[in-house]
Amino acid sequence: MKEVTIFTTGRTNFTSDMARTGADIGPAAIAAKWDVASSIRFGKRAMGRYGSSGRYGAVCAFVLALGLLLYPQDACSQRTKKMPAAAERDGNAQRDGNAQFEQASVAVAAGSNCLLHPEGSQDPKESIHVNAEEDGVVRFLAVRPTQPNSPDRLALDCTASNRSTKTYSVDLRSEATFAPHPFDPSRTTLAVRPALTGDPRRFTQEQLVAADYGLRPDPTQNPDAYKAWLDAASVPVHKLRTDRTLATFPISRQLDLKQSDQSPVLDAKPFKTLSSFWTGAVLKGSYQKNATSALTYSYGAIFAQVEVPKVTPGRTTAMTIWNGLDNVCQAIIDVSTTSAAASFGIHHQCFDPHTQGNDTAGTRFSPQPGDVVFLQVWYCDGKGNLNLSGGYACTFMLDVTRASVWACDRANSSDCPSYKLDAADLANGNLGFWADFIIENDSDQVVKGSQQWPIFSPVTMIGWASVIKGNGVSGTAKLVGTTTDPKVNWLIDDSKSAEHLRITLPDFAVKWSETKCAATDKWDPTSGTCVSKN
Repeated sequence: MKEVTIFTTGRTNFTSDMARTGADIGPAAIAAKWDVASSIRFGKRAMGRYGSSGRYGAVCAFVLALGLLLYPQDACSQRTKKMPAAAERDGNAQRDGNAQFEQASVAVAAGSNCLLHPEGSQDPKESIHVNAEEDGVVRFLAVRPTQPNSPDRLALDCTASNRSTKTYSVDLRSEATFAPHPFDPSRTTLAVRPALTGDPRRFTQEQLVAADYGLRPDPTQNPDAYKAWLDAASVPVHKLRTDRTLATFPISRQLDLKQSDQSPVLDAKPFKTLSSFWTGAVLKGSYQKNATSALTYSYGAIFAQVEVPKVTPGRTTAMTIWNGLDNVCQAIIDVSTTSAAASFGIHHQCFDPHTQGNDTAGTRFSPQPGDVVFLQVWYCDGKGNLNLSGGYACTFMLDVTRASVWACDRANSSDCPSYKLDAADLANGNLGFWADFIIENDSDQVVKGSQQWPIFSPVTMIGWASVIKGNGVSGTAKLVGTTTDPKVNWLIDDSKSAEHLRITLPDFAVKWSETKCAATDKWDPTSGTCVSKN
């Protein structure tokens, strides 16, 4: 195993772009001094930085920042090109007629949790949960009533933070419903993580995590990754907060994969397993339990980049897109659809198999189709440093397109504390024995017994896991992915759905492409194709 430095350390104070006089200030002072007026200025800056052309520069600059040592030129060139017609068809964009989702919004009381459904119908199968974002706006997708029997009004039943209730009528024939309604930071109390200035190599990893800049690549081992991270750290983002009043989130099933004490089989090929709910890839080959924790190899962190897919009206469905470690912690994008509306969200799920404890938490944020989101999960200490024996699990989700970050990486965080593990988890080899890149079918949590997939455009999740020898503090590490890990469990779609997922493993990635078999064909999950029934 090639040994590389996990991160470097320094001993100087933190400097922000507010310190234009050259004075050094600490990370805590940054949040205290960044007021509402700064948020207003940020809104104007972000709009310029994340325009249709500037957005992709920021995305490509950030790819390596989280340890994703991929080929940035290829990723950027693909992202800026229009999707080929064949790929559009692969996403089933027009398969079920001309009905299409468009972005819609309604201004409501701040802190509201709402249920969206066709006016006059209380059928749960036609309803989805949506939440007001921090600026008091509910953002969702809806269908204009251009088709026969399409509803022309939706009802939005909301409960405000003071428990008062109100129903809003959503007119789907009104242009106002579909008018652009961008996030307004001046209507919030969200803090801003400022752009990083000065020489970041002067700061310790602990200082950077404390100020919500994530894990820093080593500038000596990989200068390109370090530069990409620095470019992204120079962009201001809003700091999202956990909200425990949100509606219940989908609960991931605990996949029954047992840890193994065996040494990995070198150069083993990916092997396929039929799966009705979890689909994607599980890295299993780099884990190796040895006599002591100092000699054990474990997956200590996982990083992923994914673009939120487009969705098409269809049956009532739900799915989650996530990465995670073991069955312990996951960073999750939520997708829910009906024939009339769709919604998105983010949350995390951390689960302790030794205590049956769990922490399912979310935030008032709704990513939109096309957003590029980065997902990090790692084992950490109370200050967010990578540490298998540190006693915590950390998550970090950053939507580059909408300049928002939800960092759950410190035990004492008021925005989102990290998840405390049970002491039994810290024994040698009990953590880090696999890493996941998954799209999960959660439709049966909204429609009992359903395994129907949403209709969505192709999704590619690029990612790596950090394999560390020792506890991650003084040990050594390398990054592996679906291309280089010696043992990859390829979870292929065997659900009872009208839609089927063809799953492939491009370089250091997992790709999900949806298809529907003709009436004369049947789905063959092993080959990922439709075959003749005859």
